[in-house]
Amino acid sequence: MNGAVLLMLVATPALAAVNHPSKMAKANATVHKALAHNALEHEQLVTLPMFLNKAACWTKRPIVMSQLAAKVYKLNLTNPGAGLGVEDQKGYGTVMKDGFYEVACIKDYMYHHGDAKGPNKHEYEIASSSGVSIVHYTDLVPSEDREAMTSEVCFEFCRTVPDMIFFGLTAGRECYCEPYFKPMAGDSSSCDAVCEGNPTTMCGGMAKSSIYQMHFCDSTAGDLASAKDKVEAFLSEANGISEGAIEDAELLQSAADAGQAAFGKVGDTVMSDLMQSAKVFAGEFQHAAEGAEKKAKELQAVVEGAPGGDADFTDPATMKEAEDAMKKMEEQLGALEDDKAKVMDLHELARGIEFTKDEKGKEHLPEVEGEPLKQYMSLMYFVDREFESVPSTCGGETLDKPMLAADKHECANACDAAGIKCAGFSYVSTEAAKSYVCFLFSKFKSVTYYTECGGEFLQKPVSFLQKGNSTGTNKGVEEPEEKKIDHEETMCYAKLASFVGTTLKPDPSGKCDLCLKTADKAQRCFQ
Repeated sequence: MNGAVLLMLVATPALAAVNHPSKMAKANATVHKALAHNALEHEQLVTLPMFLNKAACWTKRPIVMSQLAAKVYKLNLTNPGAGLGVEDQKGYGTVMKDGFYEVACIKDYMYHHGDAKGPNKHEYEIASSSGVSIVHYTDLVPSEDREAMTSEVCFEFCRTVPDMIFFGLTAGRECYCEPYFKPMAGDSSSCDAVCEGNPTTMCGGMAKSSIYQMHFCDSTAGDLASAKDKVEAFLSEANGISEGAIEDAELLQSAADAGQAAFGKVGDTVMSDLMQSAKVFAGEFQHAAEGAEKKAKELQAVVEGAPGGDADFTDPATMKEAEDAMKKMEEQLGALEDDKAKVMDLHELARGIEFTKDEKGKEHLPEVEGEPLKQYMSLMYFVDREFESVPSTCGGETLDKPMLAADKHECANACDAAGIKCAGFSYVSTEAAKSYVCFLFSKFKSVTYYTECGGEFLQKPVSFLQKGNSTGTNKGVEEPEEKKIDHEETMCYAKLASFVGTTLKPDPSGKCDLCLKTADKAQRCFQ
């Protein structure tokens, strides 16, 4: 038997609603009124074990009746109440419940005064009020066919008895089925009688009954619909994330491939190797995204192949098909949730920014706000200002993974997010690439600057470094004209706050920890 867990919000009067059917409406009204007046702090979330076995629903189970039972539960009664007559099922009972969970430990009025045919028949008191009876396991099942009592054994018996919703266990070995239960005054004892068939569990007490509620099989249609809705909602979001991830992975792959070819031709081995690492990461990213997309299609196929809402769920074959579908949905959804999380993590690394949720709760990559690039200068500014505006590449100790970037602000934003451990980044653009690649560095070790690329590589604005401003403060200091950098310029940038007032120019003495090991002037271009 499969196990599951049922979560319930329990309030003080909750069990009062479980009572005689004719009093259910009044009890429910009392419960709702009480709940309305109770503050949330008086409620608590508790877990109750629930045992499920939907696969047995609507199948036939043999019921071996004793001779006495055959006479007592005669078939010629006119419209008998629950427990007073057994429908002619040719020796078999139809499974009508698929699970059970414990709801109470009480002295049960029904056990003492609701037994019309069993050992307490002389104390039967509800003939005129409800006209129902409990049904004892020992009354119907011959001694040679009885099993050592457990909650599972009692459930297997009571789940086939028509109109029964609850079953009770008492004295460690007695089992009975009932359409409802009713607490009565009792002593302070508890349900501590060890089950005859499982000494690790309790089957009521010597004066009280452990009451269990059974779960109806006819919930399968609703359960399947809920499972489908859950999967569809997840797939709707996951498919969008997967499609965007695959697109970005392909863009990173093509940009890195073009960059490796371009820098390999001009002998820039440092950048060529970095581009190779970008290709490797892009492949890993793309493989994960495509794998998740494949699993999503498989899960969608399970949903589409499951029985529809108009299916006959009283048919055991249809029931099994629905159960198998729900089991596959649960298993595949769990695996796909893990894959989605992995793809999102890789996507965030590939774009250097974390996913965020919009007003509808859907996750997406946010736009970069402001102009974070203003906090960075060309690395050559700290090496040789004569060449600070020419294209450059750099090498050193990298952070995280190679990034796909729409512009330099995205690179700068990712470096800012890394905090003080990020010293700067290399933004790489080639004519053959449709996208741009960034590499974040915790330490710079080398730079290569290209002096023959041609075109206008304009100087980075440095007005915020000067003391003059438009308000007239610190007059006498000329404010330089602000110029813009070409959007497609390849350049290595250093975080201004980390290097202001210092030089990164290579120091042959080796005494400068921040200084570069090499600064290579390339009188050529990588384009």
